[in-house]
Amino acid sequence: MSRDIEEEIRIFKESHNKLLAVLRERQKRRRLQLEADKDLRKQVVIEKKNGSPERNKFKKNSVRTFKPYGLPSSISRKPEQENHGKHSTDYAYKGDSTQDGEKSIRNDYCQYFVDSGRRPQNFIRDTELSQRFDEYPKLKDLTKLKNALVSSRATPPTYLKADLRTFELKSTGTKFDVILIDPPLIDFDNPTKIYSLDTVEKPVKLNSLAHANLKIEDVAATPSFIFIWSGDADGLDRGRQLLLKWGYRRCEDIVWIKTNKTWEGSRFFEERSVFQRTKEHCIMGIKGTVRRSTDGHFIHCNVDTDVIISEEPLFGSTRKPEELYHIIEHFCLGRRRLELFGEDHNIRPGWFTIGNGLSSSNFDAETYASYFSEQNGHLLGTTQDIENLRPKSPIRDTSTAMKQKPKKSINNTAMTVTPMPQIPTFNARWIPPMDGNIYGKGQ
Repeated sequence: MSRDIEEEIRIFKESHNKLLAVLRERQKRRRLQLEADKDLRKQVVIEKKNGSPERNKFKKNSVRTFKPYGLPSSISRKPEQENHGKHSTDYAYKGDSTQDGEKSIRNDYCQYFVDSGRRPQNFIRDTELSQRFDEYPKLKDLTKLKNALVSSRATPPTYLKADLRTFELKSTGTKFDVILIDPPLIDFDNPTKIYSLDTVEKPVKLNSLAHANLKIEDVAATPSFIFIWSGDADGLDRGRQLLLKWGYRRCEDIVWIKTNKTWEGSRFFEERSVFQRTKEHCIMGIKGTVRRSTDGHFIHCNVDTDVIISEEPLFGSTRKPEELYHIIEHFCLGRRRLELFGEDHNIRPGWFTIGNGLSSSNFDAETYASYFSEQNGHLLGTTQDIENLRPKSPIRDTSTAMKQKPKKSINNTAMTVTPMPQIPTFNARWIPPMDGNIYGKGQ
């Protein structure tokens, strides 16, 4: 069976290399046709005092009658035009133009990816968390204050080496506010993938978690949030099914866009994939009811974005961006945080990590529960400076909103015809004229 898989992988790699060679050969021919260096030297420099052919054609067919206001007709603007023409030129490229007549040269990151293997997201600036808010002083100060508060209220790093396929999560004795799941997403039903099978923990499929002994509902508090790394494509549907099984509903989707600044091309390909996959999704679910306008003690919204841009790790590594921890800690103010399928590099202050890839354990149920024994001890808390800087929902005026408007009475009676007013009758009597003259009398 393994030989058949290796043979299919070899055939797929050969076909992909042939296709890539054909595409690059076509690009080389196109480059030779353009002859970029020679054509750029042969660009026609048209000064604005002479005008372009289109502009000259327009001038021949039209008569300019406009004169500058307040200037006599004897004053000439020729020196100004000559001075402007010396410092500004129009470049017209003698090549094929686009359909809309555009002749400018633009950056084409997609074409550059085909030629060099460098992904377009490599050129997005200020992707590091430390540089992202340099131009936004308030958000930068808010991030510093949040990080300081999280580190001061963080519990000691807690970890437990256990096989989650047989481990009872209920034995931890704690309900958690945040649960992060990072399962190894290896699908043995698709043998055309290239995998590294030297991982510490035996790979499992995402849809097999629903049938495993992973009872998240036993350790999930109400309200609480869950984050599931679901990979891409089919993993999104499987992740939503897990949310429904564990009593959560989907509320957000965090995307990790992978860069390859330190290497070129792609490290693996998939036969069923149309494009090269350079991203992963982390589905976020919510249990219970949380409102951003009234539950500021538990959530702080709109502090971070839902896009993470960082370098793709080495092949076979399960390491995820550290920025996700910052997003969770800035958003949810619950201190009881659980991570499943963790390894040694996932051990972090303020988190309880469980996984078979850990080298040791230091978890004690009573000690861990004592970290939250005080009143509202499971909450991170906040400061007045954070409340002044963080984004908030506008306060609604409930005094007028709760007033019930009088209902309009609906008259369902049949429409009746309004009777015509009666014309008053006058007694027939003769009234003499005011001047006393009776016209027509005696005539």
